[in-house]
Amino acid sequence: MGIGSSYILHTYGKEAEIKNVRCSPHTFRHTFAKFYILNGGDAFSLMQIMGHSTLDMTKKYVRLFSTDVVNKHKQYSPINNL
Repeated sequence: MGIGSSYILHTYGKEAEIKNVRCSPHTFRHTFAKFYILNGGDAFSLMQIMGHSTLDMTKKYVRLFSTDVVNKHKQYSPINNL
């Protein structure tokens, strides 16, 4: 029986002394999705990268904090180019 990815990520998390955050493949996918969007990626390409068939599923993975949304608005607001 092989070692699962959950066990491996959990072990790496302990070795890195990561605290108060679950180290799992699921958490890794959520973190990847959030930072992909925050770094300027678009939802449509993220949907394909993650293998989702709908944007609704992708949206569940990208849970932005209100400060993230405010910062994105400041950066990409159409008013900045008027």
